[in-house]
Amino acid sequence: MCLSCQGTKIEQLLRSGSPYEKYLQGLKTSDLKDYAMVRDWERAGKAALSDSNRVELPYRELMRFDPAEPEAVSFLFSANQGQEITIDLKMLSDTSVVWFTDLFEVQKGGELKKLKPEEGGSFGRYPVGSEENFLLRLQPELLKGGLVELSVSYAASLSFPLLNKNYLNIASFFGDPRDGGRRKHEGVDIFAARGTPVLAVSEGRVSRVADNRLGGKTVRVSSGRYSFYYAHLDSQMVAAGSRVKPGDTLGTVGNTGNARTTAPHLHFGIYGPGWSSIDPLYFFKQSPELPDLPVADSAWLKNWGRVKAGLVNLRQGPGTGFEILGKLEKQDLLRIEGQSDGWLRIRLPDNSQGFLAENLAEVADTSLQQRTLQPTDWFKSNWGSPEFQHAAFSGDVEVLGSFGQFDLVALGDGTKLWVNKTGNTN
Repeated sequence: MCLSCQGTKIEQLLRSGSPYEKYLQGLKTSDLKDYAMVRDWERAGKAALSDSNRVELPYRELMRFDPAEPEAVSFLFSANQGQEITIDLKMLSDTSVVWFTDLFEVQKGGELKKLKPEEGGSFGRYPVGSEENFLLRLQPELLKGGLVELSVSYAASLSFPLLNKNYLNIASFFGDPRDGGRRKHEGVDIFAARGTPVLAVSEGRVSRVADNRLGGKTVRVSSGRYSFYYAHLDSQMVAAGSRVKPGDTLGTVGNTGNARTTAPHLHFGIYGPGWSSIDPLYFFKQSPELPDLPVADSAWLKNWGRVKAGLVNLRQGPGTGFEILGKLEKQDLLRIEGQSDGWLRIRLPDNSQGFLAENLAEVADTSLQQRTLQPTDWFKSNWGSPEFQHAAFSGDVEVLGSFGQFDLVALGDGTKLWVNKTGNTN
């Protein structure tokens, strides 16, 4: 029965909780509540939280979900304070599907804290309050799926303090030694011509306008949990207590204070609670553009593939810098779950997963050799099935690949079976 037909009862239940939790609660109170597919859908969502793939931002992947098989996928990644995580999902087949994208902060001890998108911002933008690990879970509604493109990247959370410049123009970085190593640089330096306007990077209130030996002419702006410090100004054009918004002029670039022997530049610093200094770079850094993924190459998603080279590495993430999880041999079978730039996200028949370089695999749609089945041979239709059956026929079949003690064979009508290499269940 359609969930939308359940009436006021479900409407009352959906008033609190995340969209995922609302949907799950709706399933559990509908006419579908006693069906195994509802339990399988919930189980898939929970399993994804403890079995994640490791990636680095930015990341883009083509993936296909089978509507007949409740499933979810998750990705672990790191982000830095000052960035905004951006999540975009492009539906390439069925655009009517409801997708759930839940982002969690991985806390100490492995506990997960669900995050909410930025208030007042576009869907899928999450500000990073501190350098942390995050987990993203993606799951379609029950009995739905299709081909989708997931993109996870990061954006700057602040506008840049100098017009027509960006983070690539930073010339002196946070933590660089100063005064012969006696102290460290608590900000970044951006060189520009004297008199260049210095701009507010965020909404806030001017908390101080001063002149001192170290920073020269300075302006401080308080904005929520952060304070922004502009130093070595040639002129100050705001008064303490005034409100500013991004792009407002605070002063002009100079070399006052202890910068009088250097070229004009802006020293910009960010301070958090307790006047702790924070690296400004990630507040300005934009994610590089990701390469397009040809949709035509998605034909092998959800199909069986096999290793076409010799001994190859199964890696934790899509790149040679990720940990090696194990080795795969030539003709080993694998399920192709997703495709990124030059890499395949795969799941092995034993349900373990990882990444394999795309050029090391091929679709298992052609015969490697023939094998003759005997009535005494044992087979099972699915790898995960505990049930073995005697073959009710004999004759030649096509071997598509193998894994462990089993061959995956294709019958003349296209049916695929797992057959023990030794012909028995031992």
